Amino acid sequence: MKRFASIIPLFTIIITIIFSGTTCFAIDLNAKTGFNYDWWESDDNDQGSQFYVPLQIKGEYNEFSFLMLNAYTYTNSDPSDAEDISLSSIIDTKLNLSYEMVDKLPVNILFGLDFNLPTGHTNLDEDDQELIMDPDLVSITNFGEGFNVNPTITAVKEWTKWAAGLGVGYLWRGEYDFNQETKDYDPGEVLSLTGEVDYDFLPDWRARLFGEYAHHTKDQVDGEDFFQEGDFLLAGLGVHYYQATWDVSATVKSIFRDKNKFQEGSHGIDTEDKSSYGDELVVDLFYRYLLNDETTIKTLFQFLHVKENDYPSDSTYFIGKRQKISLGLGVVRTLGSHFEGELGIKGYILDADRNWYHEDDLTYKGFSIGGKLTYRF
Repeated sequence: MKRFASIIPLFTIIITIIFSGTTCFAIDLNAKTGFNYDWWESDDNDQGSQFYVPLQIKGEYNEFSFLMLNAYTYTNSDPSDAEDISLSSIIDTKLNLSYEMVDKLPVNILFGLDFNLPTGHTNLDEDDQELIMDPDLVSITNFGEGFNVNPTITAVKEWTKWAAGLGVGYLWRGEYDFNQETKDYDPGEVLSLTGEVDYDFLPDWRARLFGEYAHHTKDQVDGEDFFQEGDFLLAGLGVHYYQATWDVSATVKSIFRDKNKFQEGSHGIDTEDKSSYGDELVVDLFYRYLLNDETTIKTLFQFLHVKENDYPSDSTYFIGKRQKISLGLGVVRTLGSHFEGELGIKGYILDADRNWYHEDDLTYKGFSIGGKLTYRF
């Protein structure tokens, strides 16, 4: 899998030279990098951290656009009852190609083609698997997988005060060695549907209703059915109020997951008795203030609540409820005609009842600090 890693710097250089050398074709190109540091600690003295440096290159030419994203990561786990472990790795490369068809049909069409290039770290050993952490604690929880292709098509229609969009995608995921025990892992495919309706119901006010549905096919190992993730459903409502120098938005969304299917002996996979996942509620509040022509201040608040799952409390499959509160502050500043910089910090408290991974109720506290630098050619 790592044979792809050496082509990333070369690919970046080639793309940059091609696009920066063709300004006569009115190509918009920007490159973005920066850093992010996540740190957390639980009340049983377990600790973990993650540092990563992303690289993003984005270009637009008329109706065409592309985006490439990669990152170097360093992840560390320091449990209270074992030795600390760490992993340095480049993750998989994300590549997006898109084409917009605007004002040519009764609806506008966006065609997308996403790729996951396997430049990351797979075939995990026992220590590496301990570094796949809770996504509520660190930003990156997937160090690598196989070659994936995801074609999408989205239709959008706008009226005077209304806008509506509907999209469909099909994610094909290739085989890879997940760990040293699970070889030739085929994660199966994902069919997704997305939709959104926006309405400007008052001057300076906009409301949005959105949703997403995803269906997963069966995962396989060595050609045998192994697991099937339950269907995913997201429904949300948002409102946005904007003025000349500031704006504020609020979003509420719920997430529902159906029962999974697990391998049972040698006769295939059976649907679990109860649902492994409790329903989720997420509330986001976002405020942005234009301090001057060069500087913007941003703040955010997020509340997450996950219900306990359907299994009885004395079951080994029981997962208790969890609740997380996050607060963040950031500043974005224009630095001359080509550069833009951003700094931000976020802190959180997470209460997690007992589950498959820890037998006691735990409280986590943590923070993230990061910066971004964008250069527009």
